[in-house]
Amino acid sequence: MQQLPLLLPGRFVAWGALLAFPMSSPMPSLPPPMEPQILRLLVTMVFHDTTRSADTQGTALLGDVPTHAMDCGTCPIRFHQPWACQGLSPKQWGDLEKAIHLYLVLITRTVVTVVQGTVMNFPFVIQILMGCEVLPNGTSYSFYQSTRDRHSLVRFNLDTGEWVAAPGDEMAQQVCRSFSQDQGTSSRLRFLLQKTCVAEILNFVYYGKETLKRQERPVAVVFARQPPIALELPQLLICRVTGFYPRPIRVTWLRDGEEVTPGPGLNSSGLLPNADLTYQLRIVLAVDPGAGHSYACHVEHSSLGHQGLIVYWGPGGHWAVGLAVGIAISLLAAAVLAAVLWWMRHRSTWSEQRNSMGL
Repeated sequence: MQQLPLLLPGRFVAWGALLAFPMSSPMPSLPPPMEPQILRLLVTMVFHDTTRSADTQGTALLGDVPTHAMDCGTCPIRFHQPWACQGLSPKQWGDLEKAIHLYLVLITRTVVTVVQGTVMNFPFVIQILMGCEVLPNGTSYSFYQSTRDRHSLVRFNLDTGEWVAAPGDEMAQQVCRSFSQDQGTSSRLRFLLQKTCVAEILNFVYYGKETLKRQERPVAVVFARQPPIALELPQLLICRVTGFYPRPIRVTWLRDGEEVTPGPGLNSSGLLPNADLTYQLRIVLAVDPGAGHSYACHVEHSSLGHQGLIVYWGPGGHWAVGLAVGIAISLLAAAVLAAVLWWMRHRSTWSEQRNSMGL
């Protein structure tokens, strides 16, 4: 079995030291956040062949707010928010950037070397997710895990400082073995995730509080989707909620004023992102249109306060809509007919006047 070289060898000690740097300027002790805050760093690496190169992208998010990004393995760190540069001096950010570039190059070369000695085939994707979460009571927890093509590869147990490989995966076993041999790197990684990451969250929450307080009210629409007439299927009531921020939201269907419990007839699209960094959600309920029940979509979101939002759909609601449309069309047709009659009558009068004047 081929031995995997260390992804973080001794010559790369500077990377860990950089990540363990203190804040660039002494900061007063910052209080814990009012709400749980999570900082996630995600690196995606697409390996196409054995050329020892990979398409690499990195991004960091505080909750669902983008804070930093790297567009390639050698690209500079981009700051998405003006407050995202807090916590480290410009020189420290520059040194960290160079160290990350080297780190990604080493990972890329190591992975390619491992694959060449196994039965794995290109292409494949490796993702690394690390970060931490701080709770309002001041406690925190950290995490580090990696996947290959959405299957677990290795993870780091922050409590014990041990690397854990996905069972039955040869590549995972080799990566885990190599990581475990470098105790210095493991210690620095624990410091990064348990200390530096937590300190950065407190700084970001302090300096970015206006961004994090952003509130966008949801807009809800209820409509029905009729099955084909030839099929004896239930009617589908759809509640579409969109344009809300932040992400947490609760959307439920009410039947005769009572919440509909989860079941086979109730489905959700899950949260989906919008282009303007808000979110949308659809809740679909299968109903019997002849049962005579009333229905409403109930939306609860922080931007709505304690009031919430209720959009009603009564029995025969689709008929009411159809009737309203029919009335509108009838009124429009009547108006057009009246205009035509008026024009014809006045045209006749104008013709008589022109004849009498010899025109």
